[in-house]
Amino acid sequence: MRALVAFVLVLAALPACSHAPADPVEALLAELEAAAEARDAERFSERLAPRFQGGQRIGRPEALARLKRYFAAYESVAIEVYGVESDRDGTSARVRCVVEFSGQARKAFGLEGLLPPSAVYRFDLDVADEGGTWRVRGATWKQAETQ
Repeated sequence: MRALVAFVLVLAALPACSHAPADPVEALLAELEAAAEARDAERFSERLAPRFQGGQRIGRPEALARLKRYFAAYESVAIEVYGVESDRDGTSARVRCVVEFSGQARKAFGLEGLLPPSAVYRFDLDVADEGGTWRVRGATWKQAETQ
């Protein structure tokens, strides 16, 4: 579950432009960033493909449920994204990056003791144009070392 929130935060950390990016991959990432910063799980999930598959066979409905729980559980989050690589091939792209996540869990219900204050993951995202809208089709991740 920590990795899914890190995935959301990866996208939230990518730089936003004051104008709409011309590249559809950048536009997808900007929309995911805006949704994550607004802690809007429904809006974020609109950019997950209907057949989205995350690590450990997490489908779109489970990803949405986890996003809702994480957005509700953290008071604040901070991330650092580095090593971003994007390989685009027409209507699809693979995006790789490392994300360092830190967050302040809500103090209610003892969450601050249960949720991780920090984590580092290496992500591999599969994104594509699906009917005129770019979406995340898949995401895999593994824990990484802090640089």
